[in-house]
Amino acid sequence: MSIRQLRQRWVLGDPLLRNGALLTLASVATSGLGAAYWSLAGLRYDVATVGRNYSAVSMMMFLAGVSQLNLADVLVRFTPSAGKNTRRIISLAYLTGICTSLVTSIGFVLLVPWLSPGLDFLHTPLLGAVFVLATVSYAVFVLQDGALTGLRRPGWVLAENSLFSLAKLAAVLLLSLAAAPYGILISWTLALGLSLLFTNTFLYGFAVPRREREIGRLAADLTGNQLPGGGPEPTAGVVRYTALTYLGGLLWLAMSTLPQVLILNTMGPRDSAFFSISWVITTMLYVVSSNMGSSLVVESAGDPRRLGQAVRTVLRNTGALLLAAVAALLLLAPVVLRLFGEDYPEHATTLLRLLALSALPNLVTATALATYRVRRRLWSFVLLYGCLSVAVFGLSALLVPRIGLAGMGAAWLGAQLLVASGLLLFRSTWLPGRTADDAGPGDERELATSGDGAQR
Repeated sequence: MSIRQLRQRWVLGDPLLRNGALLTLASVATSGLGAAYWSLAGLRYDVATVGRNYSAVSMMMFLAGVSQLNLADVLVRFTPSAGKNTRRIISLAYLTGICTSLVTSIGFVLLVPWLSPGLDFLHTPLLGAVFVLATVSYAVFVLQDGALTGLRRPGWVLAENSLFSLAKLAAVLLLSLAAAPYGILISWTLALGLSLLFTNTFLYGFAVPRREREIGRLAADLTGNQLPGGGPEPTAGVVRYTALTYLGGLLWLAMSTLPQVLILNTMGPRDSAFFSISWVITTMLYVVSSNMGSSLVVESAGDPRRLGQAVRTVLRNTGALLLAAVAALLLLAPVVLRLFGEDYPEHATTLLRLLALSALPNLVTATALATYRVRRRLWSFVLLYGCLSVAVFGLSALLVPRIGLAGMGAAWLGAQLLVASGLLLFRSTWLPGRTADDAGPGDERELATSGDGAQR
């Protein structure tokens, strides 16, 4: 496929692909600038200071992630169909996240000498207040990403993440020149404040009012003022959606964080480092599927009739992109790993290749998860995450003691293949059947001869 064809398809073509590509670009840009930030911090501060600040930032992100109660995902799912309640649903999510993060962060600061003695420097009025402010700000920061995605503003997700990362870089440099020992934590707080001010000025001053005007014009043109997607969502449905997707999110959090701890405890810190670097690289592939899933939810939530066409578009186009990326990583794995140190190629090449291969079946898993969210089959959503987590931990317990570190890569690949195979076998549970509305150019002949589209 030529560069012109790629540009036509991903930049100028279907909003589903364009929005997913912009979300992925935002994630890649944030990861790259984040690596530059920690490199600069390591050059400007001694190891002990970096360690204390990094631990504080990690705890802040953990508390903020727990405190936002998966409401960012709720905003992605329900904002497209919120209609005139758009401002209300975003504001309620913000208020909930702020209140919850205030309680958890203040409680942590008060109890930090007992919960985490290494962070007892936070048990002071000044740094305690900075930590609380950073936690609350980061919770809202996560929520505003969900709001922007739900409002089909992926370009602003890229812009606000880039602004945050660049402001953080500048702040940590200036604070290090001023010899501020906790400049890393303070730089996060300052950058978060700037990003929130910038982004929410646009969100509430332009994006939300424009969305409400569009809904008003559409309602006036429709008989009975019935909006596509059924109008505002019932409160009970939102609560159920939030609770069950939060449970699924916790299962994914366990899968993506606990393997490092398990390897550290059973195989030692060196093997833990080899796995951690390999996982960081692999998540760059995983994020493509997850962001395309978010775009699929946004584009289909307001008009579920588009779901079948959207799913096939994601599988076809993202699959080709991932296949090329995985093939490149399989070939260049030793070269990529050498960027992190001379020991990594020898010990982590096989692991990285196995993890990279697991990104291919993960496309099926991530797409199915997105369709369950659109169709509100939330117990299926939780069950799928549950099956994946059982497979990952079960296979790792079986394989790691026998074949070493590569066993964790084999466990991820095996788990993804098992789950994806089951999903393809029972694809009628998540893949809508083809209809005449799904046919693109050249598809009419296939539809005419395919019979029951649900079996394709």
